[in-house]
Amino acid sequence: MKNMLTESIRQQTDDQIIDATLTLLQSQSYDQLAVTEITRKAGVSRMAFYRHFGTKEAVIQAIVMQLTQDFEKEAVELPLNAEAISRAFFGFVKANGIAIAVLLNAGLREQFYPPLRDILHSLYAEGIQNAVTVNRSIDYVSDFIASGMLALAIRWIATGAHESIDQMVQIANNMTNAHQATI
Repeated sequence: MKNMLTESIRQQTDDQIIDATLTLLQSQSYDQLAVTEITRKAGVSRMAFYRHFGTKEAVIQAIVMQLTQDFEKEAVELPLNAEAISRAFFGFVKANGIAIAVLLNAGLREQFYPPLRDILHSLYAEGIQNAVTVNRSIDYVSDFIASGMLALAIRWIATGAHESIDQMVQIANNMTNAHQATI
């Protein structure tokens, strides 16, 4: 029982620090962010911050890991076709749009972009491999599609995410079909 309580308190402190960091990053860049501000906003001591994360970089890594793990869990269950992948991806982006926008606006694109690109790349590579008999450029095409999907998502968020998920899926499918035609 004590172990569960300790873990619950630990998770609550982690969540407070992560929430405070995201809130502060809404109004300043990552470089401007200070640990003192995070601890004050989170209502925790500096010692608690250092015990839980150690650095503000570790907080960002935890945010990115949480985001990518959520999408990765969903990706495991997906049928390997372009429409299912893009629908799941844009649904994920819409559900996490605020956190992603905060990371983008804080200058942290390179922290979350590679792990999401890797997940998309592996999904598209596997899906393309199942659909074609010649493997000559699957890796290149799937990487290009994954990068294009992220570029679409970033633009979608940056312009206010006015298009529906269905509209984004259609745009992504048009892009994906054009790239797959080159294989």
